Amino acid sequence: EEDIDPDFAEKGLLGCWKNQTDYMTTMLHLGNMMYFLSYRDNVTDALRPGETDPSKIDECISIDLAVIGNIRPDWFLDKRGDDTDVQYLGNQHVYYSDENRTSVPKLVKQWRKKDFASQYFVMSMMGNPPNRLENNATDNIPVEDTLHWPLILNIPGEGFGDDQLQVYRNHALLTDDDDDLFTLVQRYEAMGGVCGNARGGDDDASDIGPPVLEEEAYIPSDLEVDPNSWVSNEYTFSPVWQVPTQEMGDDNDDGGGDDAASAAASSGKATTRVSDRLTVQSCHDTATNTIDLSFHFHDIAPSSTTALLPWMAIGYRSSDVCAMTPLEGGSTPLVLVATPPNESAPTVYKTELPPEAKSMSSEAFATMYANMVPLEDVEGDVVYGDVVLESALLADPTAAARASSPFGGEDDVVSLRYRQSLDEDSAPDAMYLMYAIGMSSELGIHETRGCFELVSFPVCMTDGEDAVQVEIDGNNSDGERENGEEGADASSSGMVTARAASALSSAVIAMAVFGVMV
Repeated sequence: EEDIDPDFAEKGLLGCWKNQTDYMTTMLHLGNMMYFLSYRDNVTDALRPGETDPSKIDECISIDLAVIGNIRPDWFLDKRGDDTDVQYLGNQHVYYSDENRTSVPKLVKQWRKKDFASQYFVMSMMGNPPNRLENNATDNIPVEDTLHWPLILNIPGEGFGDDQLQVYRNHALLTDDDDDLFTLVQRYEAMGGVCGNARGGDDDASDIGPPVLEEEAYIPSDLEVDPNSWVSNEYTFSPVWQVPTQEMGDDNDDGGGDDAASAAASSGKATTRVSDRLTVQSCHDTATNTIDLSFHFHDIAPSSTTALLPWMAIGYRSSDVCAMTPLEGGSTPLVLVATPPNESAPTVYKTELPPEAKSMSSEAFATMYANMVPLEDVEGDVVYGDVVLESALLADPTAAARASSPFGGEDDVVSLRYRQSLDEDSAPDAMYLMYAIGMSSELGIHETRGCFELVSFPVCMTDGEDAVQVEIDGNNSDGERENGEEGADASSSGMVTARAASALSSAVIAMAVFGVMV
């Protein structure tokens, strides 16, 4: 409570100052591990930024982040990485708190940056380095005076904490003499220090991976991606970066080629291009009151060591919020393509994704395996039928299965089709789904994932009927259309083509949701 800003409080608002005056913290990111070091405030020697004396460390806590590498850090201003996007905003004048804690106007270049969470950072980089203020002088100018330093970072809470404004001061370049900064933990532990688990748990469910929120513990952020303002715009000013070229026809390429597009059109299904790794087809079978769904996973390769395919999953989200498990608690229903232990071929199952699986809990994965039921054997309010799994990668795909997929001729595509019963007499307004593709056949870390919505369910065709294709571009691999948790819906433009005697009365615009799953 002592951190509450009194000026905010007088206006009925809540804001906190997080200035560090009588203590200091250092964060080190070493491989998969993240360490948080706090320093003693009762030592005789004054603390200084970049402190390297491990004897002054008061506490060390750590988080094992598991696999790092599917996204790039937020301070790299390109959009390489899974579900990463960036929006270069250009120049802006801001007030900056300098070394003397005085607010001074500064010209900055700004970027918005997001990963698979649909909340974004705003990075403000120095627009005019000191040499430019000296009329671009170059003689006898230290290299530090030519650099565009980071000045302000607006940080979203991402569901786990408050939004923050972080100000950078006292910039300096690292040299070979600064290596001891990165051995602090090693030297601290050599002195007998212990870096405890930040999550405080002893079981493996709390050891690694992202934090697992307690029920109803989600903290909303004001930095949710707004589909009305977000535009993918990658521009880094790096001397080694080149402006990407856009070839003609890229926007209309659904990754399946002309044959795939033709086959999709003849099926009468709506085709949603979720990403370069997933294409989805959907229609409503009014005769059986079922939704006919086809999921085409692209760029799938068997393991070089086991020859087994990676697991693939479709998750049924409870709302438009892009979260791996519901924010209000509970598990997420999954349709899972997996190869059970001691088996050699994948099967389609229904199971549940518990929150603990996000922390790579072996017990959670064991529970998922134990709860797997073949999809066609599921009983309850929602049942499934006509389950087909096909791929040239499978040992013996049937000719009928190959013929059912517009991607049947591609060697790296796995297609899953099934029908799902409906509680109502009509198709849903939207289905909130997510997908993931594993790094191996064993349940565990995914190499890619994302959220999306299906909003178009044309009536499934029967033999002899003309076809209507609705093709919706929901490409989330570049994050060009996001949702705000990913939770807000991102509109994308749809391309509608008709081969029927009568055209659709109205075009359907797709809504795509992507995201940092929490």
